Amino acid sequence: MKEMKDTDERRNEFIDAAEKLFKENGVVDTTINAIVKEMDVAKGLFYYYFKSKDDVIDAICEKYNNDFKAAIQRSLDSSAEYDDKLDEFIDNTIASFRMMWDNFHGKNDNIDLTILSSRSLEEAKEIASEKLSELLKEGNELKRTSIPNPEYFSKLIISGIADLASHTEADIREIRKMIEELIGKAGR
Repeated sequence: MKEMKDTDERRNEFIDAAEKLFKENGVVDTTINAIVKEMDVAKGLFYYYFKSKDDVIDAICEKYNNDFKAAIQRSLDSSAEYDDKLDEFIDNTIASFRMMWDNFHGKNDNIDLTILSSRSLEEAKEIASEKLSELLKEGNELKRTSIPNPEYFSKLIISGIADLASHTEADIREIRKMIEELIGKAGR
């Protein structure tokens, strides 16, 4: 079992090194050679853990999305009343997208992390949309909301949150207020 832990730790070191270099140089301009140089290891060791640079990109996206899922799930695991659970979900979703966007910023604004951000964001939006849809269906059953099509409505709301969270000037309280108004109007 110790060998597996060491393997996981080493793999995570590659992921962290690649993420650092991606943020410094961009994904396209970061080579496998640069990653192994950063870690001061033989290139063959990279290929022990990953088939390609694309595999490292996938691993970084998975790391971001696991963090995102954990934050979203915390609000759903709550034993709070429906309204409080929905409020907590919205707050966690906004904060999680904001954190994800922060992860995509390189040290230089000209750094292109599009490959990394698009893969992570699409999965995160899908996860959050499914969870919000479940919450809205629960709200419909409890007669707290009356949303005719929770699946589509959720996609609309989550896409809006994801986009607004990318703007650092967007106030979380203002985003939350807009969502509450939309849910209230749609639920009538």
